[in-house]
Amino acid sequence: MSAIAVGELLAAAQEQYRLLLEESTALLRNFDGAPPEGFDRALARRAEIMAVIQDIDARIAEALAAAGSPPRQNDAAALGAFRAAREEATRRIIEIDSIVMALARERLDHLQREMGALGRGKTALHGYEASGRERSCKLNSTA
Repeated sequence: MSAIAVGELLAAAQEQYRLLLEESTALLRNFDGAPPEGFDRALARRAEIMAVIQDIDARIAEALAAAGSPPRQNDAAALGAFRAAREEATRRIIEIDSIVMALARERLDHLQREMGALGRGKTALHGYEASGRERSCKLNSTA
């Protein structure tokens, strides 16, 4: 495979990492307003992008193996630039996903506290209503 083909594969892979970063950023941006289905669609798109990246990675490895060892100067430079860009994109994706996970945990904790408060309030209400009925029965039976 020629140096142009390796360069094209590296550019395609870099574009996929850019798309993956965009998906991650969109998930953070839409975190508060997105319905659960939107989250599922975002995960499906990310899985598709990762499948494309894995396919491109395999094709890059094949192209480099076919070109011989060590890689040509142009291929080595392009590969080095790609690896640096991939590491940066991966680092940013992990940071953004960590923020999304922290927000999700915070939301879950908040919902659990609200549900607990509702449960305690319902128990207190039933206790109050039960004691009120008991009093009304006692008052009616003495009259």
